[in-house]
Order: sequence, then C-alpha cells, then structure tokens
Amino acid sequence: MRRRAALALLGLLFLGCHRGKNEEGKVEVSVGAASSLRVVLPKLVEAFGREHRRPKVVPVYGASGDLRKRIQDGAPIDVVLFAAPEPVDKLIETGNVIADSRKVVAHNRLALIGPKGGPKVGWHSLETLAPGDKIAIGDPEVVPAGAYAKKALQALGQWDSLAGRLVFGGDVAAVLAYVRRGEVAAGVVYMTEIKDVADVLVLEEARGAFAPRADVVAGSTKGVEGASHAGPARSFVEFLSTREAREIFEANGFELPR
Repeated sequence: MRRRAALALLGLLFLGCHRGKNEEGKVEVSVGAASSLRVVLPKLVEAFGREHRRPKVVPVYGASGDLRKRIQDGAPIDVVLFAAPEPVDKLIETGNVIADSRKVVAHNRLALIGPKGGPKVGWHSLETLAPGDKIAIGDPEVVPAGAYAKKALQALGQWDSLAGRLVFGGDVAAVLAYVRRGEVAAGVVYMTEIKDVADVLVLEEARGAFAPRADVVAGSTKGVEGASHAGPARSFVEFLSTREAREIFEANGFELPR
C-alpha cells in the first residue's frame, strides 16, 4: 500500500512539473481516476485521442477519497473520474469542481468473491464463516467500494458482528490481491474488477434491496491555473457520455445510466 501511495504521489509531482502542454505544444488534461477504472480508462483515453485536435489525457490513479484530499491540497488535476458521487460532491462544495460539469457516466455492481477451494458463502451467510476467517473490503473512509460494502453489510444487519474480522484494503486492487493470495476467505470488489480474472470465484453478486448502486461520476476542476484549462477538461468529461464512450463502458462490464 505504501508503494502504491508513493507512486501516486510521484505521478502528481510529475504533473505539477509538466502540466499544461506537452513537448509538441499540445494541451494535456490530467484525470484523477479511481483505481477501479484502471482497465477501462486507457481505452476511453485512446478513443478520445483518435481525433488529433483533442487534448492529450494523462491519468493519475488512486483511491477516490485520497485523490479528493490531494485536489483540495492543490494537486494539478483537471478532471475527476471517481467511483462514487460523495467525493465529487465534496469537491463541488469546496469549490474545487465546477458544479454543472458533474455527470454520472456509468454504474458498477458489488461482488462477493472468494479464493478457489475456499468456503462457499453468500451475502446473507457471511456470519457462518469459521471464527478465524477474514473478509477483505476497501477502507470505507477513502475507497468507495469499501463504503458501498459497509452500506450493504449494514443493510444486512451484519456490519457490527463482522467488524472484528474485516481487513481493509487501500483500494479495490488490494482487496482482490488479498483474495487471490488466499489470505482472506472472502472479499468485496466490483464486478468489473474480476472480469477475465480466473483464479477467484464469484460467490454472489450484490443484488436486491441491500445492494447500493455504485455510480461512476465525472467532473472538471477549476484547477490551479484558473478557468483557462476548463475548456479542454470539459471536452473529455463531455466525451464520457458519448455513444462511443458508453459502448466502451458497457464492453468492460459497466452498466449505463438511462
């Protein structure tokens, strides 16, 4: 986790030194993106860049809550693409994100997963796990998937009873790694996180009244350079709602807003 945080910080420092235009003089737009979007975002960036006149997009990945704090501290990020609405809405409240740029561009779903050969449990039977078995979720304070998992477990009346066996990951990738290594009996990630991952089992998707809807929300920031960067940033945010972008989201396991 410390290594990932250090790499994310280095990425932000790099952007701080190179923000604005690249060596060819082309405008660059930095996108602070949730770690859970690290597979789909490069495909969106590639599609966006097929038109030469469009700005170059440079992603910076991290937990949505961590990225929110860094933007409030002045990190040079032009667009946010987070896995939940709350961190975007907080940035709107603090004046860091332009309110009318906010868009819900996709939805995700939670999945309860486990290592192959592990216990077969579901959302309603987690309390039947053996006393020493652990469950991994994202840290609810900074990882939207963890906050969604907490809401689901609270709705099921299991949050308090399971608290002593929960292991918190710094992002959804860390949770998936816990499960893949067999260090926990179960974990909660997004369905998109396990697309084409063969060494874990989907124990049960989160469906029904207890399951929160996971929104992917975008917006453009006011930025450290003022409104001059707003146009290129907004162009990428607007692209995320186009037919081409929606097809990419859907092909990568996301659900689409109506």
